[in-house]
Amino acid sequence: MAATLIAVLVICVTTLSKTESKTTEFSYVDHVFHPLELIEDKIQFQNEFTALLQSQEFWDFTEQINIKRSVLRKAALTKNSTASANGTESKPTPAVGNGLFNFIGSLFGNGNTSSPNISLAAAQLGQIIGGGISQLLAPLLSGPTPTNSSHQNDTVTVDIIKTTPSVPHLSSKPSNGGFLQSIENIVSNFLPKSNVTPSEEIFGGIRDAISESNTSDTCKQDAIMVAYGLQTQQPWALKMFDASAKIPTDLLNFDIVWSGSYDECYKEDAVAGLFLHPSVYLPAVKPRYCTVQVQLPFPGLPKSALTSSSLQIGTCLPKSCSTQDTTILANLLLKSLPLGNISLSASFATCPPTPDEVPYETKDIAMIVLMSVLGFIIVAGTAYEIIAIEIPKFVNSRKETHNDTFPTTVDKNGTTNGNIYTLKGSAESPPAFNDKTVNIQMSKEKKGDTREKKNIITRILLAFSVYSNGKKILSTSQPKGTLSAVNGIRFLSMSWVILGHTLGTGIGVSRNAAKYGQEFLQRASSQAIANALVSVDTFFVLSGLLTTYLLLKEMKKSKGRINWFLFYFHRYWRLTPMYMLVIGLYTTLLNHVIFGPLRPSVSPGTKCDEYWWMNLLYINNFVDKPEDLCLAWSWYLNNDMQFYVLSPLMIVPLFFKELIGVIISVAFLLAVTIASGVISFVYKMPPTPVGGGDASTDPSHYFALYYMRPYCRMGPYVCGVLTGYILYKTKNKCRINIYLNFFGWAIATSCACAVLYGLYGALKGDDLLNVEESAVYNALHRSVWGAAVCWVIFACATGNGGFINTILSWKVFVPLSRLSYAAYLIHLIIIYAYFLSRRMPIYMTDLELVYLFLSNLVVSYGAAFVVSLLFESPFMALEKVIFPSRNRK
Repeated sequence: MAATLIAVLVICVTTLSKTESKTTEFSYVDHVFHPLELIEDKIQFQNEFTALLQSQEFWDFTEQINIKRSVLRKAALTKNSTASANGTESKPTPAVGNGLFNFIGSLFGNGNTSSPNISLAAAQLGQIIGGGISQLLAPLLSGPTPTNSSHQNDTVTVDIIKTTPSVPHLSSKPSNGGFLQSIENIVSNFLPKSNVTPSEEIFGGIRDAISESNTSDTCKQDAIMVAYGLQTQQPWALKMFDASAKIPTDLLNFDIVWSGSYDECYKEDAVAGLFLHPSVYLPAVKPRYCTVQVQLPFPGLPKSALTSSSLQIGTCLPKSCSTQDTTILANLLLKSLPLGNISLSASFATCPPTPDEVPYETKDIAMIVLMSVLGFIIVAGTAYEIIAIEIPKFVNSRKETHNDTFPTTVDKNGTTNGNIYTLKGSAESPPAFNDKTVNIQMSKEKKGDTREKKNIITRILLAFSVYSNGKKILSTSQPKGTLSAVNGIRFLSMSWVILGHTLGTGIGVSRNAAKYGQEFLQRASSQAIANALVSVDTFFVLSGLLTTYLLLKEMKKSKGRINWFLFYFHRYWRLTPMYMLVIGLYTTLLNHVIFGPLRPSVSPGTKCDEYWWMNLLYINNFVDKPEDLCLAWSWYLNNDMQFYVLSPLMIVPLFFKELIGVIISVAFLLAVTIASGVISFVYKMPPTPVGGGDASTDPSHYFALYYMRPYCRMGPYVCGVLTGYILYKTKNKCRINIYLNFFGWAIATSCACAVLYGLYGALKGDDLLNVEESAVYNALHRSVWGAAVCWVIFACATGNGGFINTILSWKVFVPLSRLSYAAYLIHLIIIYAYFLSRRMPIYMTDLELVYLFLSNLVVSYGAAFVVSLLFESPFMALEKVIFPSRNRK
């Protein structure tokens, strides 16, 4: 254990290059755009790490620490000691204390001759820490203390207190600003006078280093008080020490997230305080949890990987210490390690705030007020519909059912009780009465329409009714001529998106990212998830196909006349209200939900404060850097809106001049293909952000200049436009020969599999693609995928889909399909809230991934149902209030 502990530290610092200290911010965009790129960086880092483990330098160092391993082994088996560090007789000490006594003494005495008393002092520190641990474990591991012992109440802590001086020797070294002396004067009131001990030598050096550091004045005072608290074994100080991270296991699998205990750091009472009672009590110091980053840029590691491959160490330090102070104190500790000429240094620290430290800003309060107003309107609208409409309707239906009951006796005139029911016939020739020929005719008063003409206020209230909106969302009925297979495709594609984001975000906060990521990418089955980015292209296909199909049918009814204002207004009104409200939730309230060691240093709404107007205009996919996106995954909505704006340029010619429309559509497709290939070639992009390109490729421009740009993503949309035109012309009736149908399915399946699994060898590192090959792949693969999806929709719509159409047309998919837009907007907020609120990093496995995916899927769609009830459905109903003509079926 000792060998591993020291070896890993030396391995890290021997490869650490000196870099300028800077603050690196957590980016939500990393998990949206290139989640699997984090895996690639960590795998490359691990390869460098493994190479160093196999070097001669490592094995030479291992031989040097064999002696310490022997010392630790013997120390762990020692039951008692008869000699203390200064050569005088002492009372028995538990084996754990003796083990740490010998081990720490040998550790700090290795190659350090600057102080003749350092080994002796370290030995005493080992006795202190070991004795403290023994004392903590004593109630659990030992029986009752003998009552006949004269030292029955003595503990290691008491011995330390009795031998701790008023530190007169500390004043021999000048302190910075007198803080050390002032703290000593305070503590000296609690500590008895005695001679200097080795433990005081060590803690005195720590206090000297703190007092001479560049930390702030208040931080110095509190840090020195913590040092005194550790020396005197105060429960609050030991709690802070225990909450700080220790070197964990699984180091060879590159576990670089050492989080410590966030909750223990802030917990007021520690369990140890129940049975750990020092002789004196010092005033407690308020703690603060921070994460220290130690960059480990191995040779060949790309600069983008520095943050994802940095050593993250959780610390519990005084609250008065800023992030800069925390970095300084961390470096003081790291530099004290006896590693010869090698030094380990922290680059920066982040201190996530607690809930009390995040005030509600004006925008937060405004969002709460807006949500409250919407909630009030929804409650009012729902109550009005139930009380004023549904309950009277139910009562009237029960009355009519009761009055419509056939009479049991009828007189010869065909009446019952004289005036309600009449039968066809006359008094002279009464009708025959039997079960088959009876014909009862109700004579009712002519009733007026019970549904009064509602005023505008009532109609607005009803637009927000949860009762009617919920029925619309959950309804499985669809009008005749609906492309029912689209529902299943939309839901499954949305599930695919959630799966990819679950993996990407989970990997980003996992302990075993490198190991699991490497094993994951080595499996052929993983390619369906690694290439999940094409799931977005499926949505582009659906958008283009449905827009064309429905618009052509509308143009046929109106003989080519379309209200283009309503055409664009409907689309904008359909997407924007819920889009803006979700951005508001993301910008304001999410900041008050995520707390813990994984909370990002930058609020999720920071970029929205600056770039929200680009989302409102649907142009934020033209930002210079993906990091500047507000609601990072909304780039898709901007592309889709831009395609919708351009769609009449293809659809209108297809209605009036079919050949010209086809030529224009094909020209769009060729232009997008050429633009994608040229941009990929010029900027030397790899085939995927995960990898697959050789050394000549550069992924740095992949997302900003290719992935988000509409002129590189419109290919699948054009494929959808052409397919929608074909379905319109064939009226969903096209019987295909069984052999030709089988051939079409085989071609579509082969193309889809080539896109998903064609890069398996490249991602494994066996057959890397050069710049030219990557450019061809980037130019074609999205349109090829879109064409494959178009075949599935066409075959299912025309009756050639077989069991696939049966599955995709399952009625359960109908309401789930309606919720897909809301699920797309809200799902990553749900994922962020879960992962970034965790207290400990996750350990990723296949079973863990499946469980997390299903959980995120269910919770995301549940939240989508609520969001759709609150935002989407009411505004869709309001559109019909504003434009009554849209009430037509």
